[in-house]
Amino acid sequence: MATRLRILAACALAIGITGASGCGPTLSLPPLFQPKPPPPGPSPEEEEHAAASKFQKDIVMGEVARTHPVLVATLDRDLTRLQATIKARGNVNEVRKDMHLGPPLREACRIGWKAGIDELRKAGAKCLGDARCEACVRSNTPPPSN
Repeated sequence: MATRLRILAACALAIGITGASGCGPTLSLPPLFQPKPPPPGPSPEEEEHAAASKFQKDIVMGEVARTHPVLVATLDRDLTRLQATIKARGNVNEVRKDMHLGPPLREACRIGWKAGIDELRKAGAKCLGDARCEACVRSNTPPPSN
């Protein structure tokens, strides 16, 4: 019986010392969130390419502004310039196929410019067979009042 008590006392002492010492070294947990490092800036070649692309786009849009002013006024969402251009030249159904720019009414619908849609409709603009443009015009045209 004494041996059992000695064994029990030894086990209790071992558990007590182990619990007091913290059961050995603890592992540190990794942080929950590690922010990603910021992406590197563009290389000089990429910056040069972006500048050349912007320059080319400016040249092309300058030419489009000269030859298709109603279309550019629509893309810029400039109502006063659109009204002045319609009054001066009046071509509201101009298309620039090489740039995939449709009639100004379709472009106004694509960008969701309600004031431009109304102004172009008053000037007699058409969608020229584009079903999505026709649906946009119907949804933005107020119902007739009798």
